[in-house]
Amino acid sequence: MTEEKIDRFELFAAILLGVAAIFTALASFQAGLWDGKMVEAYGKSNKIATSAASEQSRAIVEMSKDSAVDIQAMRLTMEGDDNPATQKRSYEIATYLYTKQMSDAGYKALGLPPEAKKVLQDDPATPEEEDAVVGMQEEVLEKAMEKDLADDANYRTEMMAKSKGESDLSDAAFKEGQDANAYGDGFEFANVIFAVSLFFTGISLIFRTSVRWTTLGVGAVLFIGGAIYMVTLPWTFS
Repeated sequence: MTEEKIDRFELFAAILLGVAAIFTALASFQAGLWDGKMVEAYGKSNKIATSAASEQSRAIVEMSKDSAVDIQAMRLTMEGDDNPATQKRSYEIATYLYTKQMSDAGYKALGLPPEAKKVLQDDPATPEEEDAVVGMQEEVLEKAMEKDLADDANYRTEMMAKSKGESDLSDAAFKEGQDANAYGDGFEFANVIFAVSLFFTGISLIFRTSVRWTTLGVGAVLFIGGAIYMVTLPWTFS
């Protein structure tokens, strides 16, 4: 019994079909992984963006409160300047607003003395303490009148810093999602190339003339081109 000779054409076609099928599966696997990363990154971006929006709203409310405190305290200070009879009471309330009701960022932006928050007391126990409180009140109110909080760009930047940081993180996560989407599309495109290669390789088996080598060659060229393209893409295995 004689051994049948292996047809070289059919051998090449079978090898190409097998390898192309493996690369097709690998491209699909990578595309799926990148799509998963895309969804994860977009979800993360959305979550951080929501937090950034909440933080921005909080900062706006805090700045509005600081502005209202500043206006009210300035009004009381000017009323105290114009009316000696109520001056002591007006100064006390104005100082209380600055030291107790204003945010730390607003207090710092006005250049008010940090020690004032610790020194000032509602009811000084001794004349010396009362003199110290009065002196501190005057220092706080004088400095507060020298600066307009609403025009301080550094103050607004500090108040919005956390929101800005979270917005930047959200943008970065969104960019990761866009990149993952682009990489996934790249592997899907490679998948299409391999599918066309499989078509030409498979159909070449039908022909019995020399055209079958040409058709197989087209399938091989497509496979090689798709393989070169796919290996240049970023890969992920998690």
